[in-house]
Amino acid sequence: MNRDQKLSLAARVVLCILLAVISFFILGRLLSSPETYSGILQSLDSKVQSVLRLTASSTAVSVGITAIPSDIGTPIAEKLADFSEYGILILCVLYAEKYLMTILGSGVFRFILPAVCVLYALSFFRSKSSFRPILEKIAVVSLALYFVIPLSVHVSDLIYNTYQDSIDSTISAAEDLAEDTALLSEAGEDQGAFQRILNALSESTSSLVDRAGEILNRFIESLAIMIVTSCLIPLLVLSFSVWIINQVMGARFPVPRPRRSLRLRGIRPPGFGGGSDDGDDASA
Repeated sequence: MNRDQKLSLAARVVLCILLAVISFFILGRLLSSPETYSGILQSLDSKVQSVLRLTASSTAVSVGITAIPSDIGTPIAEKLADFSEYGILILCVLYAEKYLMTILGSGVFRFILPAVCVLYALSFFRSKSSFRPILEKIAVVSLALYFVIPLSVHVSDLIYNTYQDSIDSTISAAEDLAEDTALLSEAGEDQGAFQRILNALSESTSSLVDRAGEILNRFIESLAIMIVTSCLIPLLVLSFSVWIINQVMGARFPVPRPRRSLRLRGIRPPGFGGGSDDGDDASA
């Protein structure tokens, strides 16, 4: 190894060690702090509050509708009560994204990337560095997993901000209906008091059911928006990232080649050794 090769080797080793130190002490500390993700966490908290308000208002409307006589609104009340289950699912996804931000930041930049850089530096001292492509793939995959959540939150915000007014109006309409039906629940079995409340509200039983049906349709639309922005888009971003990784750093499997010295005993292919079958026959 000449002097230029030694300098090149030393420069590559120092660069890997420097990257490991920067990743562990600077990026690891910065990207594992919740303050770094204040904008993303604020966006996730906004969606959490929307889900909580949707769940609370749907439950309140469901309880109030059951107070309508003759069980005319019971099917709608049951459908609205089912929204709490979907709300819990969406909340689990949102809270998982919140906590995974700091966990992935700490795990990738404090442990995975420094270890990859150190092992990559050690690979320069081996004559055969077959595991170097594996280290490169580990680094790329870990970085892709880290950027999945910020990218998915940014994409989902574009959709969520477009329909945020619709979701807020749905929650307001549901809260108004919940207040009206709460008065009916207080009337209990007193039909006279029930009718007086309806007269005061300028409502009828059928109009309340119609309002509840409209609220149900708007809740279905709001639920679809929350599922798309909170659950579906992160999965699509993750799938797209995996596809990009496979396209850029796809695994290449070696194709076995037949050995040239392998030859069946007593059988020679035509033209082997510069002759031909006809020539052999002729010479015979």
